[in-house]
Amino acid sequence: MSSFSCQYLDKNETYCIRLKTDCVPGRNGCVLKGRFVFALPAEKRLEEKMKSKNLSGEEKIIHRKNREEKK
Repeated sequence: MSSFSCQYLDKNETYCIRLKTDCVPGRNGCVLKGRFVFALPAEKRLEEKMKSKNLSGEEKIIHRKNREEKK
């Protein structure tokens, strides 16, 4: 078992600065993709994270705020 470190990870928010979205290690665009093997594939973890966000409504609130700021 090992761990990883990423220069693009905002540890306070678990946010990927490079991709400007939630951090899911190994996802498409991630600098760790192909360099590490994860117990759960990134696609599965990404799907679970999106489901949990949809249930909580956080994603909708963020998008609504972003649209309002652009006006």
